[in-house]
Amino acid sequence: MSYEIKKCRLSKSSHLISVLDLGNQYLTGIFPSSKNEPISKGPLELVWCEDSKLLQLKHSFPLDQMYGDNYGYRSGLNQSMVNHLTQKVKLLENKVLFNSKDIVIDIGSNDATTLKAYNRKDIIKVGIDPTGKKFKKYYNDDMILISDFFPTEKFQLKFPNKKAKIITSIAMIYDLENPLNFFQSIAEILDENGIWHFEQSYLPSMLETNAYDTICHEHLEYYTLGNIKYMLEQANLKIIDVQINDINGGSFAVTAAHMHSNIFSENKATIDSILAKEQEMGLSTLNPFREFERRVFEHRNNLRKLVSSLVSDGKKVFGYGASTKGNVILQFCGFSSK
Repeated sequence: MSYEIKKCRLSKSSHLISVLDLGNQYLTGIFPSSKNEPISKGPLELVWCEDSKLLQLKHSFPLDQMYGDNYGYRSGLNQSMVNHLTQKVKLLENKVLFNSKDIVIDIGSNDATTLKAYNRKDIIKVGIDPTGKKFKKYYNDDMILISDFFPTEKFQLKFPNKKAKIITSIAMIYDLENPLNFFQSIAEILDENGIWHFEQSYLPSMLETNAYDTICHEHLEYYTLGNIKYMLEQANLKIIDVQINDINGGSFAVTAAHMHSNIFSENKATIDSILAKEQEMGLSTLNPFREFERRVFEHRNNLRKLVSSLVSDGKKVFGYGASTKGNVILQFCGFSSK
């Protein structure tokens, strides 16, 4: 059900080096309604491209299996995430000058939590999400849902010659088989005075906190700001701001605009500082990834010893945390109900 990539998803280079193998795991984002329901398995292995410096999964998986009826994530169930997205939209609304009937798009709109955060009533709110039909009941009547993967012709058919004043894509650009095409497609539908805001897990944070549970079948790429800057430039876009936060174990939120746009101030000091720190971490070399690999297996060994000791003492061990991340750790460590 999976296939091994032979070339980097960004540079198309074949210079891929394996840096971490978490084994053959059941799809980590799937939560069946019964124990008897079959779940597909697939390798969870990271490779690093010598040319693009992009860390990515060695295998790809069928989209219909990962984002089918048993796809488990819903933004609105987590109040801290609702608050985070609401605050994010408030800041974005203050950055642009809206006109009546302007369009805002949320790609990966899930249950419309982000779209609901907009205060303006005279704008057109569009959600694009292949799993959207599953969550349609959460969409307000003034919202338009396009149940498809982006890029999609359905947007242009629905809104010919229209562009979006704000585009958001939260926790989803690491799911892309062709990330550069995605960036270029964003540029095509972004208003010349518009902004694109996207947030995703941050590779340096993953390394620093040893958060190998961030690695899952959905997340094909693991980005640095340097990776993002390169792809934006290839799409004739630029970074105007970036923030690093603790969401989902460490994320970075990037706001981008057209390269020629001069109406937005650029947070150049922060951008340059983060890029410099990435260079200091040696992320253009294999060293940080080999060290990460060593720490991951050391953590597994220590965790197995701890759980084994607790069980031997007659104690019960309970797990509490993010479901997908838990699936990764449980399978990598070989834990079960026994």
